[in-house]
Amino acid sequence: MQLRTLSLALLLASPCGAQGVEHDAMIWGAVFGDQRMASKTSLYWDLQGRRAEYGDVWQIKLGAVGITRDLSKQWRATVALGGSSSNRYGEFPARSNVMELRPWLQVSGTRKAGTYTWSDRTRAELRLLHAVGDLAPVDADWQPSIVRLRRQDRVQRSLTTDGRWYAAVSQEFLVNVLPARARVAMLEQTRTQAVIGRQLSKHNRLETGYGLQRITRRGGFEMNHALLLTFRTSVPLR
Repeated sequence: MQLRTLSLALLLASPCGAQGVEHDAMIWGAVFGDQRMASKTSLYWDLQGRRAEYGDVWQIKLGAVGITRDLSKQWRATVALGGSSSNRYGEFPARSNVMELRPWLQVSGTRKAGTYTWSDRTRAELRLLHAVGDLAPVDADWQPSIVRLRRQDRVQRSLTTDGRWYAAVSQEFLVNVLPARARVAMLEQTRTQAVIGRQLSKHNRLETGYGLQRITRRGGFEMNHALLLTFRTSVPLR
């Protein structure tokens, strides 16, 4: 009985003991465009760059372009094609550098209540991955590797009577529902952000703050503490 108890204890303890936690300091910069082209149609685009290891190396560079359609006063749908280039970094690096194509579909909504604004978005992504660089397999090719679902909720509050200064907090969950090498859904990462924003003009605003990205890696968890710098523009095209 004692041997069975000891064996069970070791079995339960071993996964925890094998998991490590790596902390990293990062800088995330982004520009988002949501520019009206017609009465109910807008051009969506974004450009993002993220530096890891205290800004010394690239974590990822990515961008996307698409079309947003108003479904109602509160709800919108966006279809877009994104691309990225990510690098190996940190204590739990990926097997190789990766190029990615990412078509996605998103539904988003916004509701106001006094000085508060609650917005949410639900996105489905098909990630087409291609390993590159010296560590990539010789037969590496573009593959539909992952279907990922993303859900973000954000609450924003005006800090001044004119609404030019505001604070916002958001939480996002990213789940792989069709991983390449698993048969079950997996919480790939979470993102928590807190920012202070400034309305620069009717169509432009700037945000800065803190973000925490928690990623599930082979061998442990990666906790990325990021300085956030974000510019958002909605200058109409017509």
